[in-house]
Amino acid sequence: MNAIYPLVDVLRQQVAYLSRELAERDSVLHERTRHLRVAQALAHLGSWEWEIEGGAVRCSSELYRIFGREPGADLLTFDGFVAVIFSGDRDRVLASINHALGGRASYDVEYRIVRPNDEVRTIHSCAEVLRDDKGKPCRMSGSVLDITERACSEAMLRSSQEKLRQALQASGIGLWDWNTHTNEMVLSEEWKRQLGYEKTELLDSFETWEGLLHPDDHDRVIVCLQDAVRKRQGEYRQDYRLRHKDGTYRWIESRAASVTEVDGRQIRFLGSHMDITKRKRMEQVVRESEDRYRTLVDLSPSGVFVFCEGRIVYVNHRGVLLLGATDPRELLGRPIFDFLHPDYHRDVRDNVQRVLAGNVSVHSAERIYLRMDGTPIPVQMEAARIVWDGIPAVIVLIADVTERKQWEEALRASEERFAKAFKTSPHPILISELETGRLVEVNDAASQLLGYRTEDSEGQVISEIEGRGSTEEHARFRDTMKQAGPVRNLEVNLRTRNGDVRRFLLSSEVIELNGRLCRVTVGDDVTDRKRAEDELRRSHALLRQVIDGSPNFIFAKDREGRFTMANKAIADCYGTTVDALIGQTDADFNPHWDEVEFFREKDLQVMTSLQECFIAEEKFTDWSGKTRWLQTIKRPIIDDQGRFHMVLGAATDITERKQMEEMLLQHERDLNAALQDRERISQDLHDDILQSVYAAGLGLEACRSMMKRQPELTADHFMATLEHSIGQLNHVIEKIRNFISGLDSHVMRGGDPIMTLRTMVQTMCGASSIQCRVRIDDRTGQYVSPESALHLINIVREALSNALRHSHATRITVSLRQLIGSVRLTVTDNGIGFNPALVEGAGHGLENMAARAHKAGGVFAVRSESHRGTRILLDLPKNSTDYSN
Repeated sequence: MNAIYPLVDVLRQQVAYLSRELAERDSVLHERTRHLRVAQALAHLGSWEWEIEGGAVRCSSELYRIFGREPGADLLTFDGFVAVIFSGDRDRVLASINHALGGRASYDVEYRIVRPNDEVRTIHSCAEVLRDDKGKPCRMSGSVLDITERACSEAMLRSSQEKLRQALQASGIGLWDWNTHTNEMVLSEEWKRQLGYEKTELLDSFETWEGLLHPDDHDRVIVCLQDAVRKRQGEYRQDYRLRHKDGTYRWIESRAASVTEVDGRQIRFLGSHMDITKRKRMEQVVRESEDRYRTLVDLSPSGVFVFCEGRIVYVNHRGVLLLGATDPRELLGRPIFDFLHPDYHRDVRDNVQRVLAGNVSVHSAERIYLRMDGTPIPVQMEAARIVWDGIPAVIVLIADVTERKQWEEALRASEERFAKAFKTSPHPILISELETGRLVEVNDAASQLLGYRTEDSEGQVISEIEGRGSTEEHARFRDTMKQAGPVRNLEVNLRTRNGDVRRFLLSSEVIELNGRLCRVTVGDDVTDRKRAEDELRRSHALLRQVIDGSPNFIFAKDREGRFTMANKAIADCYGTTVDALIGQTDADFNPHWDEVEFFREKDLQVMTSLQECFIAEEKFTDWSGKTRWLQTIKRPIIDDQGRFHMVLGAATDITERKQMEEMLLQHERDLNAALQDRERISQDLHDDILQSVYAAGLGLEACRSMMKRQPELTADHFMATLEHSIGQLNHVIEKIRNFISGLDSHVMRGGDPIMTLRTMVQTMCGASSIQCRVRIDDRTGQYVSPESALHLINIVREALSNALRHSHATRITVSLRQLIGSVRLTVTDNGIGFNPALVEGAGHGLENMAARAHKAGGVFAVRSESHRGTRILLDLPKNSTDYSN
């Protein structure tokens, strides 16, 4: 019995120990539960757990607050949870729950709820599904984060960006953004459309832009751009050409400025291209995926810190990453001020004392924290008092607001860029209400053109500033401005305040501004251009009359030879009209290909050389088949870049002048023929008739000499000599008659030249006492043409006559023989001879022989010395047509 008492004491001690340990654990659990509630309240993070089989839903107090309900006032069931979901999001949330229960996807969704007071809030919910041993889902637990403020900021940013995009699209400005550090470049859709490309047809890169630069502009643009990158001061502005999709080059005015980042670096250039109507603004939306933590604290997107006695005693994984550490042990035990910017030390110290003293329940502020490497980071901090291991402490939730700062900065920059583009645009821009047409805002260009001050123009109705026009035009203008769709190049008259009416081209887009539908309208003042166009039309009409009134051909052709301009004169010659001739070529109207090819050859010569071409004569056949002669000048027309554009031509009809020139040439030819006939007559009279007369005279003189010296000769002998002389005279008379009647000689009519030559030599030498020998090869006749034979006979007659009359020779030899390639004539005497140089110009004998030798194609030579006789040589080439005989 006594042994039982010690055992009871031991049991009592164990019971007391267990009671104390249970009380301590219950206190710790209670404290940690309170910490959790405080953390959820600071993070606006609620938790829930859904028993799938029973349908019961357990929720944290913060979740009730998020849903706008009093904690514990009424139990939230699954059906009640579904009922508070915004009707437009309900199906999507239920589908996400079913996917999570089915294991097809995790439950991570953003949706809207409706509080009992009809307030709509946006929340982000994550959850995990717990399953039993058979894999059947039994419970689902998760968290809910109120992100209404963030969603509103994102919506405002998107709205501002959309306004800026629509304004830039209406104003015709394209943008580009170049990171000089990474060389990344973003080109807007309107930037590409200006060059004829779709959005996906060009890569967004610096190389794409550089590859489109004109070769002549490349070096200059790159040097200027590099200089702007190096200086990073002032405005960058350049004019250069970019290649269009169709191969042509377009001039672009580019402006840019260096942009300062949040961290103070200048690594980006933001630029614009004028005359681009659509541009999709680059959006920088940085979304940071968040790890899903197994515990409620790890699910928090904020860093959770517990500071006790000024030092870090707890930090979650997000907090470790936030401060740039790799392990929580790098932060535990370190003072809070090691990670706080010095500018906030005093303020934070005072606020921590107030929180620990219980003067404030939750302290909220924006601060600058420092990472492990000293990099500053903007944060939103929420602080509250807790007890940590029985010691008062501060729990701090730190949220990185870098993204929010960037959004705010992007929103501010977007609004600033829109304001600058709006105010500084050279085109008038007006923003008016779509329904009423009242002006909301106008830029300086609109105020200046319309003559209104900015503050005076706002509130006016846009249709009230429309100028002259019919009632139908006014109604059409008002109806068009009230339409919800875009307006492009609407031509209207607008009246300025001083009463002037100016012509504008209006383009506009509909935007939403402060909940109202408004229209952004961009105008282009075309009054001066319209006047210039009218003046140009009048000038063109006058020029058309002048050109069509000219009798000369005036025309212009493009590179393919098509007429781009022609006057009435050339159209009439082609038997068509000016309008029908435009766009056609010479080949379409002229069937004479030699003429068409000649025209085309000269056109191409002008295109290639870019030089003026003078064509003294060119043949042209008109529609009736009549041949005309033209004198034409063709000149190249070049563009501003010095490249060929078209051929400009002017042609004068010189047909009559050509006919007069032909008549003059014919008269000149007739005169030359008459002169040649005169020369030939002179030669024939000298060589033939005159020599025959000389021969007859020699016979009569011989008869007279015989009568004086030998009177005893018989009358028969004298009569024979006289008969011979009379026969020669009759022969001369017959030749004169034949010459006058134009009859050809016996040789030219196909007679035997060798026989004729023998007869002539014997006749001339028969009445003379001089011994005359004839050595003629009969075969030479086949190698001499009739014309050459005639010249040869006349040369022998002249040479023989000279020898008989002047040489005082006793022997004369006439030789005609053939050599290897020629026929040689030789007339030799043993007379007194002469000096050939002294007899030049004394008579026609030697000149006529030389001229006849030249006409026969032979080589003529005279060799004579005093008292050694004379030798005349003639080498005639053999007639090639007779070599085969």
